[in-house]
Amino acid sequence: MSLLLPSLGGHRLEQQPTFIRCPVKPENIMSSEKVSIIVPVYNVEKYLAECLNSAILQDYDNIEIIAINDGSTDASLSILEEFRTKHKNMIVKSIPNQGLSVARNTGLEIATGEYILFLDSDDFIEKHTVSTCMKYFRQHQTDIVFFSTSVFFDGVHEDFSNIHKTERATALQNESCSAQFFFTQSIKLKRYQASACFYIYKRDKLNDITFYPSIIYEDNLFTTRLLLEKDNIKVTCITDKLYNRRVRPESIMTQEKQEKHINGFLVVAEELLKLDLAKEKSETGAALNQFVQVMLRNASLTHRLIHDGRLSYRIRQRLIILYTKTRPTPTKIKKILPNIFPELLSIKKSIRTFNTQ
Repeated sequence: MSLLLPSLGGHRLEQQPTFIRCPVKPENIMSSEKVSIIVPVYNVEKYLAECLNSAILQDYDNIEIIAINDGSTDASLSILEEFRTKHKNMIVKSIPNQGLSVARNTGLEIATGEYILFLDSDDFIEKHTVSTCMKYFRQHQTDIVFFSTSVFFDGVHEDFSNIHKTERATALQNESCSAQFFFTQSIKLKRYQASACFYIYKRDKLNDITFYPSIIYEDNLFTTRLLLEKDNIKVTCITDKLYNRRVRPESIMTQEKQEKHINGFLVVAEELLKLDLAKEKSETGAALNQFVQVMLRNASLTHRLIHDGRLSYRIRQRLIILYTKTRPTPTKIKKILPNIFPELLSIKKSIRTFNTQ
């Protein structure tokens, strides 16, 4: 799962020559290219049939559905086996429970399609999701098609809506551009959506990028690598709402915060700082470091939430090292310091109280 990017401050979108308008023209759907839909499954018996039916009923017929049973202990495996007996294009593989990253990587190892779509097993897609994206792939020779998403709440109060906003920047909608430009402008416009389920990508240039195992927020790392690690990657961003995301109790995003949430943010930050772009004095390099700083801020906030407002020496030291690698500006340092030394916030509050007396 991914965490949506919090506010990063106001920025203006600079004019760039890389945009190409990309309206979809009517055409017959030819299904010569295979699309692999990878569905990791863990204890989702209540939602699984709806998810699988949405993949099976696609109006694009060259599809394989790969369901990875990640050690489910409920009736999920039985549901998968029942679907497999009825649908020849469905593959089911069971593995010991190792988490979402390993399940998706297992699916990637099995997949034979030229294109990949990840579908979480408590969500579902529209009937025309694959066919719509394939039109854009063919017409614009693109490598990744990002689509829009509908969010609905199932047993969760809509207060979570601020966490699960899925609108992309208006300036990026219905456009084709380089992946690096797409990332940079998404960060500037505070609309970077890293969920691996919100796009279909072509495998040929990106096949060696996989999910980091045993962490959460793995999508922040995977999607950012897809966009930045390879040269000459092209992205098309469309407004069609093709994916339906369910916000429910006890999902990774709504569950009570734990140490694994802190570690997920920190691992994502560490791995992204290994990219060459993080060391470059470029607009994209600055955007990448800005995103890493957000991951570090979230790690600090989550640690303080769990530990009554305190930071351990170990976490504080790790934050200092990683923040330093992002090459923050003097202005940014002022904003960063309270994330490393939250005591400064108490001192600042005390000074304000004293001055008002």
